[in-house]
Amino acid sequence: MGDETASILGFDHVQVTAPRAAEERAKQFYGGVLGLREIPKPAALAGRGGAWYQCGDLQLHLGLEDDFAPQRKAHPAFRVPDLEAVRARLEAAGCPIAVDVQLPGVRRFEARDPFGNRLEFLQRIEEGGAGDGSGEAAGVKARVRDQFGRAAEAYVTSAGHARGDDLARLVELAAPTKEDVALDVSTGGGHTALALAARAGRVVASDLTPRMLAAARRFIVGAGATNVDYVVADAEALPFLDETFDLVTVRIAPHHYADVRRAAREMARVLKTGGRLALIDNIAPEDAALDRHLNDWERRRDPSHVRAYTVGEWRDFLAAAGLRVVHLETARKAHDFTSWTERMRMPAAERDALARDILAAPPEARDYFDVTERDGRLVSFGAYYMLCLALR
Repeated sequence: MGDETASILGFDHVQVTAPRAAEERAKQFYGGVLGLREIPKPAALAGRGGAWYQCGDLQLHLGLEDDFAPQRKAHPAFRVPDLEAVRARLEAAGCPIAVDVQLPGVRRFEARDPFGNRLEFLQRIEEGGAGDGSGEAAGVKARVRDQFGRAAEAYVTSAGHARGDDLARLVELAAPTKEDVALDVSTGGGHTALALAARAGRVVASDLTPRMLAAARRFIVGAGATNVDYVVADAEALPFLDETFDLVTVRIAPHHYADVRRAAREMARVLKTGGRLALIDNIAPEDAALDRHLNDWERRRDPSHVRAYTVGEWRDFLAAAGLRVVHLETARKAHDFTSWTERMRMPAAERDALARDILAAPPEARDYFDVTERDGRLVSFGAYYMLCLALR
């Protein structure tokens, strides 16, 4: 019999390494793109840099090397519940994917981290896919992924999103500097992230929809920005540590959130003390009847629309999240009805019915929303948006 006191019980942790000069980028990949939960390093080792992550029952240790060489054969293999979801996250972040020989009872692929280290991801065939939970919130997020996945390229090329006056104003108020690490939540076509990249030291562009984030990455890379990372992320459960960012931005997105209060808390959580949140979103009128008109029109055009909130509601959300509003302004924008509906690929019959209902709205609604028609056809209508700057 062998000496049982000398037997190996199992693995405690696996280590990967990265170049010492790329520590932040490595943390962004393993903590942000892969979504691993960072855990504190022992005080005696903290000075060496790198990070430790919890990975199921084991740990992944990220070490730093001055004379780094990537591991092209040796590798960790991550067991996941939804292989396609992980693949989408990696592809959206621009990671190369390769399919290896498939094994009995397993689906798998391999990828490379930003430094060339080989990584494997596998799913047991009997394991079910992961979701966002159950109930209404999961349905909202599924609709968002479906709707914006199909409309991804249209949002990249949308003139209103790419060159709207609100974008320049957001950047002006946010005042990013080269010392800032910024997060753009729900980046959509990537226009805000690109605008920030010209001024901030580093930007993380995040979005719930992998196809949208992949389209944004192609757009941003094509524009020449090299200081942007890409993370598939739910605004209501951001995969970042507390107090990570100097600046968080979100532009024309929260009306799609299943739980906007939770999203506000998450954005506040990842801000450093003294950090800035610059937020733009469509707002509803304080008048209840006008509120109902706007949200009905938005929801019929886009089934993933949840609600445009009033300024008063937004003040409450931000205050409850521990944020202090230091600037708030509102402005009107006109929706060209044709491009507004085409961007979401609205079926012709539903589009025409919506146009008729907007034209048939009561006089006070037509006046408030500045409904414009020509020869009996709806040309445009106006709505308000809010831009605010809040501090943590």
